[in-house]
Amino acid sequence: MTSGADRLRPEWASLPPALRSAVIGAIGGRFVSDSPAHGGFSASYAGVVVTTVGRAFVKACGVDWHTDSLQFLREEIRAVSMLPPHLGPSVLTTIETDAGAALVLEAIDGRHPGAPWTSGDLDAVAASMARLSGTPAPEQMERAEDRMIPGFTRWAQIAEDPLLLSGLPSPLRAQVPVLMEVEKGVRDALHGDAVVHDDLRADNILICEGEARLLDWPHARRGAPWVDLPCFLPSVEASGGPRCEDAWRIFEVHGAPAQHALLPVISGFASFLWFNQAQPEVPQLPGLRAFQRQQALPALRWLTSLLTGTTAEGIPLA
Repeated sequence: MTSGADRLRPEWASLPPALRSAVIGAIGGRFVSDSPAHGGFSASYAGVVVTTVGRAFVKACGVDWHTDSLQFLREEIRAVSMLPPHLGPSVLTTIETDAGAALVLEAIDGRHPGAPWTSGDLDAVAASMARLSGTPAPEQMERAEDRMIPGFTRWAQIAEDPLLLSGLPSPLRAQVPVLMEVEKGVRDALHGDAVVHDDLRADNILICEGEARLLDWPHARRGAPWVDLPCFLPSVEASGGPRCEDAWRIFEVHGAPAQHALLPVISGFASFLWFNQAQPEVPQLPGLRAFQRQQALPALRWLTSLLTGTTAEGIPLA
């Protein structure tokens, strides 16, 4: 499975000079080098910046760059300022200038999981997700249901689109009226007071000394415990890991509920993926729709299995 847009991120040298100067000033010393981190679906700069004094992981975006990427970076700056320090990388500083914005974080030495997925990596992610689900979210953090709806409630639109409807596995196509009823429970299923990451996948995780460190927090929300799990497992299966229902058992050991308890979220995320993979490409983020399509296939297979007790192989693309 692809882990980012089909293009390289901007280079360090392309950042506005004033923004680069502010970042170097925050780290200290003089600039030595940078190691860009390509991948992900943002048009911001990301990479490890090394100076004569230290090193840091930097995310930065010029004010006249991709509007959505700048907005996501500013939302991440806001989110990490509210999060307990044990959930993500330590924040060294945040920068807001007329030239743009930057987030300067500790540089974590680790590896992304999933190449291939192992039971040890999944166990480490499960332990981190358990801590996440047990952490009360700040009251000022936006509620998950207010941001994830209508994205997670697309079954009515899918039912009205002949191409999307015909592209579903036939056992699931017959269940669309049931899915539209299940969809009514999405808001309640998302509601809660725990921290929700809302974008967990391999490239947003680093395994460091056996611990899964969770990265990239622009979508952090306040919601129900374990909401991230139904949205994480399709990416695991899509990248060659175990099937969603098999991987779920590892997370149950760490306190995750039974799969059917989060059926509205599983169904909602499947509708999000299947609807969005058929939408026009975002020019600045080529490859996003293919990325969503790769996850939609296991999500729909999993949902079919939960609703009908059968599997659905060879799902055609919309």
